[in-house]
Amino acid sequence: MTDTVIPPAVGADSPLAHLFDMVREMSVQGEEEQREDAETAALDHIWCVYPDTLGRFVHEEDWTGKATVAGAGLEPCAVAYLDGGLWLHHCGSGGHEYRVLTLIAPCTCGNGYIDTVVGGETDLLQLLAELQPTGGRFPHSDRADCGSQKRLRAWHETPPQY
Repeated sequence: MTDTVIPPAVGADSPLAHLFDMVREMSVQGEEEQREDAETAALDHIWCVYPDTLGRFVHEEDWTGKATVAGAGLEPCAVAYLDGGLWLHHCGSGGHEYRVLTLIAPCTCGNGYIDTVVGGETDLLQLLAELQPTGGRFPHSDRADCGSQKRLRAWHETPPQY
């Protein structure tokens, strides 16, 4: 038997109607609004997850929002320059479970950067303790061909030994 199933009409106050409204709003959101939303999401994240560290020292004016890059699959994000070549990168504007904060720091060789996902205040402080002896640079071999090596680690993993 091959019955055709006809879906019911979407009611004006149904969950699906609200989701469709969200999609419609996202598709018409301007670049300036995307940048502002990305900055707000970054601030909210550090105030909630890093209140005693980044929440005290990284302020609203430190964040620069970036809009979606059409065709590249990149969502809006925000970056904050800390000093000494170190940056914070925040992406994710949904619920807290989808937000990611990354610390980007130069290599000791001076030819590249390494980014590390930061999983909370304890992880941030451990990471900064690793970087302090080198002035905020990730140590690795002094290969002349270094080009932005990556070290991504979750907060629960043990940092690699160099």
